[in-house]
Amino acid sequence: MPWTALTAGICGVVAIVPLLLMALLLFAIGGFSSDAAREPWVWLVFLAPVVQLVAALWLLTRRGWVPLVLAVLPSVALTWLIYGAAREEDEAVGVGPLLIVLFPLLAAGFAVARPTRAWLAARPGRVRPPV
Repeated sequence: MPWTALTAGICGVVAIVPLLLMALLLFAIGGFSSDAAREPWVWLVFLAPVVQLVAALWLLTRRGWVPLVLAVLPSVALTWLIYGAAREEDEAVGVGPLLIVLFPLLAAGFAVARPTRAWLAARPGRVRPPV
C-alpha cells in the first residue's frame, strides 16, 4: 500500500470526527436556528459522516478511489449551509466550520494521487479494459 493511499484513508477516517460533531450539534439545537422546533431534515446531516466512513473503508479495502472523492460533496454542502445560515442571521462564524471540509479535501487529494490510483488498478482480480 503506498503512503498516499494510507494517508487518504487516515484523512478520510479523521474527517468523520468534525462531521459527526457538527451533526450532533445541529441535532441538539434542532437545525440552523435554535428558536424553531426540530427540523425534519436534521436527520440527513448524519449521512455525511456515514458516507465519509464508507468511502474511506472502500479505498482501504482496495475497491476504488472515486467514492472518497465524492464524499467531499456532503462536507462542502454542510459547510456552505452553515455559512449561508450565519449570513442570513448576520452572525460571525469564523473559520471553524472549514474543519468540516479540510480532511475530506485532503483525503480526496491523496486518493487522486497517481500512486494510489496505480495501487488500486493493480489489485488482484481486476480485469483491465481493452485498449
